[in-house]
Amino acid sequence: MARKKFGLKNFFLSFATVVIAIYVFQNFKVSADFMVVENGVLEDIIKAEGIVIKDEEVYSARLSGSVLYYLEEGAKVKAGQLIADLNTDADSHEINRQIAEIQQTIDSKESNEEYVFSKENLTAYQNEIQLSILNNDLENMYNIVGQVNNNFTTSQDYSDYTLAQLYEMKNNLMQSLSTNRVPYYSNRAGIISYKIDGLEDVYKFENALEMTPTSTIKREYTLKEERQNVQQDESFYKIIRNFEYYIAATVDNEKAKLFEENKYVKVRVISQGEEQEVWGYIEKINYGSEQSVLILFFDDYFYKIYNKRYLNLELITAIHEGIKVNNQALIEKDGIVGVYVQDASNIIKFFPVEILGSDEESSIISIGEYTGTDERRVITIETDKHPTVKIFDKVILEPDKVYEGQIAD
Repeated sequence: MARKKFGLKNFFLSFATVVIAIYVFQNFKVSADFMVVENGVLEDIIKAEGIVIKDEEVYSARLSGSVLYYLEEGAKVKAGQLIADLNTDADSHEINRQIAEIQQTIDSKESNEEYVFSKENLTAYQNEIQLSILNNDLENMYNIVGQVNNNFTTSQDYSDYTLAQLYEMKNNLMQSLSTNRVPYYSNRAGIISYKIDGLEDVYKFENALEMTPTSTIKREYTLKEERQNVQQDESFYKIIRNFEYYIAATVDNEKAKLFEENKYVKVRVISQGEEQEVWGYIEKINYGSEQSVLILFFDDYFYKIYNKRYLNLELITAIHEGIKVNNQALIEKDGIVGVYVQDASNIIKFFPVEILGSDEESSIISIGEYTGTDERRVITIETDKHPTVKIFDKVILEPDKVYEGQIAD
């Protein structure tokens, strides 16, 4: 009887021990979300708004009428190429004036007198103007100034064309006398655009380096596109040099300190849902009281943005490569930042990490140094070396719910 009681007692004791062991084991194990880490890249970027500053020349109609265009938007043109014909019901006075101006330029080029006029006749005009002022003859002074303006305007309008181009333009104009058709030519090579925003004279290519934070405030504008009918003096096309352009990017002064003049920076241009990376040369930095303007010079990718004025930019200041982890996996243990890893035996282990760069969601950590003695590379924290995370580790995403040595499901 005593033996039965002893055996029964041992049975209940053993059963209780097993139950307790199962309970402890079940509580010792944990089920935690994890991510399998892989190599990744992270960029340090500064977002900015950019203004495209182009070397562009706008052409206006000398008469009112309907326009016949010969080139598509965005086409490349040569100097002296026929762009459009303006059909007009106006009299021949304007056409005759253009023919006379072209002939004057032809005569000047053929006799090589252009610069002689500029030096000798200008001196004579200056003397006459001074004499008129001394004699208080203002009417004569204004007449002389008008003559100077007329002469130099003619030279400016047509001096960039070759003799062959001038003769062709003259012949076409003479033919147009009977048809009331006025041809328009390009006086430079570049890209043709019929999209005119009215800001061409605000953002001048030759003044790009002088732009300040106050001059980069975004302006309202109305974009005019290809029109079939134009009024006299109305702008109706422009030609843009397609090799070089500027983008003025405005950033806070603190961020501007990250850049240096005469250095290159990688820029991600964002326009109409498309992104393109291109290298820009920091030609100048103009500092203001709170903001600064980076004047970036480019000679590539223009064909994509030639008809844009304002762009969104990402200035890439650094690129970090390593192992990419979610920021929520990072935790500090004993003053060291690291992550918990679930190993092949489902045991939770802590590994220190070296963070190279971060954004709102992720961090790039160092892959460590190869030692040749262990499958894990090591990082150095102060003077101590620690094994670190490796590719394809299962990194716990809820580090506050686990601890070192715990067993995972």
